[in-house]
Amino acid sequence: MMKVITKKINNTDEYSITRYSISGIILKTIIFLILYIICAYLGMFHFEEISLSKIIKFVIGSFPFFIFLYLEVILGSSKEILVIKENNLILKKYILFFCYYSKTLKLEDIREIYYEKIPCKDYPILFFPIDLLKNIKFRVKENEFEDKMYAFGYKLSEHESAEITNEIEEYIKVENVEKENLSEKYNYPLDERYNYILNKILDEEKLFISEKDNNFIINGDSEAIKDLEISKDMNFEEIDFYVFYVNYLSKKEYENKKVLVGYNGIDGKEVTMSKFKEDINEIRDSRSTFKN
Repeated sequence: MMKVITKKINNTDEYSITRYSISGIILKTIIFLILYIICAYLGMFHFEEISLSKIIKFVIGSFPFFIFLYLEVILGSSKEILVIKENNLILKKYILFFCYYSKTLKLEDIREIYYEKIPCKDYPILFFPIDLLKNIKFRVKENEFEDKMYAFGYKLSEHESAEITNEIEEYIKVENVEKENLSEKYNYPLDERYNYILNKILDEEKLFISEKDNNFIINGDSEAIKDLEISKDMNFEEIDFYVFYVNYLSKKEYENKKVLVGYNGIDGKEVTMSKFKEDINEIRDSRSTFKN
């Protein structure tokens, strides 16, 4: 039996599934060792004269073929991992404990996730492509004209596949809702968006700054920097708020510099650095008063 571990990693924006079969690997290893010993014995039985050099030559000649067959057989029982992290779906495949394949797919490029029944799943097909024996299929946009298929879950039951597929789809749905909400916030009226960014800067105690034409573009939402398309085309530098306060807000030379806050690709709230300092201090003071 395959052992399935499904877990949501705590305190991170990550979901992972690990699937493997220790018992399958052990059983197949024992069977193949026995078969190899039998084959070696039968192979050397036909020698008219058995010597150490002939035994060594036989072992050297047959061992690579044995290793090839062995790796083919244990491939299905070896570990496979599916991870959803930072808007990406990552598939990893292992032979024993060695990762030989890793593919990162963008969630937005996944067109369909579905369960596919494998008619030959009850038969040990030695050279059958392993991905064809995996039940969860991902149809992913490769380019404008074609899609590509990826697979996960070697010989999963229909119930297991449905459970995992539902969890993945639910995770993606939540991510999409959060992204839509974030996009909505970045289309707030300027003053409302400006106030939102200032509060996010204080909440996260960091901000993201990009310098353009000797002026500054400031955003204060780490999720926006990660998810919004406009942020991907700009070179934002993450900076600790208190470092920014000392290096920029507290220096007279920056007082009249223009700052564009909450830029969404179309517009943003334009203020001077001194006005930005005044407004963010006002929010800090109001929070302190509220706490007291």
